[in-house]
Amino acid sequence: MSLVRSNEEEAEHNGNEQHQLSVSVKGKVITRRRAIFAHLIFTSINFLNYTDRYTIAGVLSDIQDYFKINDTQGGLIQTVFILVYMCCAPLFGYLGDRFTRKYILIGGILAWSFFTLMGSFVGPHHFWLFLMLRGLVGVGESSYITVSPALIGDLFSESERMVALSVFSFAAPFGAGFGYILGSLTTSIAKDAGADHDSAWQWSLRVTPTLGVIAVILAAFFVPEPARGAREASNDNGLEIKVETSLKDDVMYLFKNKTAVAVTVAYTSVTYVLGCLSFWAPVFLEDAYLAQGQNPSNTVISFGFGAVTCACGVIGVALGAFAAKIYLRRRSNAEPLVAAYGLIAAGPLVFMVAVIVEYCPAAIWPFVILGEIALCLNWALVPKILIDCVVPNRRALASGISMGVTHLFGDAYSPFFVGLLADVTYGNSSHYNQFKGLQLGVLTCPIACVIGAAAFFVCAIVYDEDHTKTAEIVAEARRARLERGRGGGRPGVNSGGTLAEHAAVLEGGMAEDTDPLI
Repeated sequence: MSLVRSNEEEAEHNGNEQHQLSVSVKGKVITRRRAIFAHLIFTSINFLNYTDRYTIAGVLSDIQDYFKINDTQGGLIQTVFILVYMCCAPLFGYLGDRFTRKYILIGGILAWSFFTLMGSFVGPHHFWLFLMLRGLVGVGESSYITVSPALIGDLFSESERMVALSVFSFAAPFGAGFGYILGSLTTSIAKDAGADHDSAWQWSLRVTPTLGVIAVILAAFFVPEPARGAREASNDNGLEIKVETSLKDDVMYLFKNKTAVAVTVAYTSVTYVLGCLSFWAPVFLEDAYLAQGQNPSNTVISFGFGAVTCACGVIGVALGAFAAKIYLRRRSNAEPLVAAYGLIAAGPLVFMVAVIVEYCPAAIWPFVILGEIALCLNWALVPKILIDCVVPNRRALASGISMGVTHLFGDAYSPFFVGLLADVTYGNSSHYNQFKGLQLGVLTCPIACVIGAAAFFVCAIVYDEDHTKTAEIVAEARRARLERGRGGGRPGVNSGGTLAEHAAVLEGGMAEDTDPLI
């Protein structure tokens, strides 16, 4: 299809008017085969993303020994990474809604690969340099994870997105679990090969950068740049659903979007729990054994947590998507409800882990397995909820802002807070004190599960209204563009329409409704 602007419309466009419709058609339609192959690349990069992030957790005790740091400083490693990650996410979300997302993605992969590699060469007396480099890794990772869900949303129709996002989300827990294994196993191999025992952990940070270069090559040649909204409302013509608006308008729209706000609050609780457990769990279990006079293998513990995280993550994501699909036959808001039920189940399970480990560390594994499955039920559901209830030209920004908030009050906060709580309350004068301090921090996780479940229930209440409203806006925007391309005289779409009329057409209401939603 070819759409041609009139001279009058072109002049209006060049005048940089806010809220005007931007007509854009990509060069060719993306085939289903190419979309699936691109999705496989996204999923592989997401796997690499989480592997890189959690390699540190797999060798945390070695890092603490190398830099001679306590639990507070150990938790700060993850906190600095996440703080930079969440600060950059809204920026990349804003850029992702306006510029070529493929280039942002490639630049992010290169950045995190480079800074991860540089961190592996830092000397034992330069801990703050290592912290700075871990923070810069967050810049690269935030750019990728912000724009990739929006790209997936434009490659697959609404009926296919649950499957696409589920497969994409499988890579997160699987990659996190593999990060534990990669970190501990690479360190062990390096020691056996004759590397210095104090610095052998650095070799674990040199694996993912190599894979990152391969990912960049694949993304450059095989990842397309779909038109925004290309798969909305049966839009198979590559017509871009896009409106040029200010950042202030975009943020206000998201702030007024009840579903986006509720799901962000809910996922903040999830990331708090996951941030605490994923970062401190191996050290917590190791301290529990040491407090009982046993001498566990850090490699075995990290490998165990890695294997469990991989398996439970995949099972949890698949079970959450399947349960939501079945439940949709009865409730249109099944997705937030399934996520809420998962957190209700996770709270008591995490509590049992924190209590039982003091008396019998080996007995916690059934509770760990069930708890991780319950926590992962929502991983594919959250991005699906956000995509369904946010208009196409604001999805990257929505993902960025949501990610920034969830990480700021979630996993950016929890590793540092738990480490600080452990040092302040019990100190690290003995293995028993180290264990008791970390136990106190872990016991905050069930409280976070309750808060998250309540927020998901609120999301379930407002979901239907926002989902329907978004679908109507997208359908109306597409019809407006089609009439505009045919030279139709629809009010608010032609060059003669006012800005209020433009907004009203997209709102799906009357021209006098001047509160712009897109």
